[in-house]
Amino acid sequence: MCLVEQVKTGSVASKALDLNQLRKCIPEECFKKSILRSSWYMFFDYAMWFGSVFALITLKSSSLWETMPQWQQILATVIYWQVSGFFMWCIFVVGHDCGHGTFSDYEWLNDIIGHITHGSILVPYWPWQLSHRRHHMHHNHIDNDYSHPWYTPDKLEKPDEDLARLMDKYPFVRFFFPFVGWPLYLYGMPDGSHLFPFKNQRLWKEFPDPSSAQIEYNKCIISAVVVVINFYAALHLCGHDWSTFLTFYVVPWLVFSWWLVSVTYLQHHDHDTVVYDDDNWKFVTAAFETVDRKYGYGLDTFSHHITDGHVVHHLFFTKIPHYNLPTATNSLKAYLKEHNLERIYKFEETYDFMFRVHSYLVKFGLSATRATRSDSHYQSSAVKPADINASDVSKAKTKDTKKSK
Repeated sequence: MCLVEQVKTGSVASKALDLNQLRKCIPEECFKKSILRSSWYMFFDYAMWFGSVFALITLKSSSLWETMPQWQQILATVIYWQVSGFFMWCIFVVGHDCGHGTFSDYEWLNDIIGHITHGSILVPYWPWQLSHRRHHMHHNHIDNDYSHPWYTPDKLEKPDEDLARLMDKYPFVRFFFPFVGWPLYLYGMPDGSHLFPFKNQRLWKEFPDPSSAQIEYNKCIISAVVVVINFYAALHLCGHDWSTFLTFYVVPWLVFSWWLVSVTYLQHHDHDTVVYDDDNWKFVTAAFETVDRKYGYGLDTFSHHITDGHVVHHLFFTKIPHYNLPTATNSLKAYLKEHNLERIYKFEETYDFMFRVHSYLVKFGLSATRATRSDSHYQSSAVKPADINASDVSKAKTKDTKKSK
């Protein structure tokens, strides 16, 4: 049952879910950003990534490699792919903090580190920041959300929803989605290219004015150039040998892509995912459709708690650095329990995540239930949260600002 249906009109619960009230329940230290701590996590991730590269190079250069049976050589290479790709994913999460402004209090430093981290894994930082911010500003909105092309039965009937119909009709396409979803997203499906600012695409035409649009076009070109430089640098380090480049960089990058799509999908999909429209969408309501999942095996810690601290991240996405998400999440859970609202917090132990993501995609893909009941009992402050006060170039912000007045 969705949050709209669970919270009674005029109850104390609706007041308790005001975003300003939720912020007060979280200790102030959770909102403090430390350059030292953020940098430590970044250096650790790079050390693990480069360490795995060094380990395989050392092994392949040793006399032991020639004496190893082929199956052992293959096993060693596969292990390298998994370790290297996973820590590329962890580096992405550090860049994710930069994009949200939670790596440090300095925008210029966040942008530099963001380009270093995302550039090294071929992600155009500023275009990704733009689309990802729009996702956070309109999470679980049937039309305005980014990254998640939600489809409902009524939406499948629309003539311009060919991609949704494809995903809905063919389960085998959905099964393989984690392997191809990220490169397709960067290419331009469904929001628009993150490498070229094509003005006819959604990502590049939803701006409040032409001047801000031009700024974002220029930033896209800069980030794309950074990606090209990093691509060439990686190829150069591989001696311009495509086989070596494939082994040491491309396949781990595909593993990273699988992690990114899988974690993102499981953060926003379960058996009763609900989406909203202009009549009933509220920031707080939709944020609680996000799912916290425990992957176990130390993966939640290595992934900087993007797996098990995502609900509170969506509530305060420009405020809390990843290393403070566990404390903030525990405080939020305690607050919800105090107000008899713990039922609205979605959490699942997902130790079988490697299988769960594919089974969920086959089972219900990107489908969702559309909320039909109006959510008018929420206070207006929940519509336009204080967390979205920073400047934003998207057309979405203009609409939000008008709603809050």
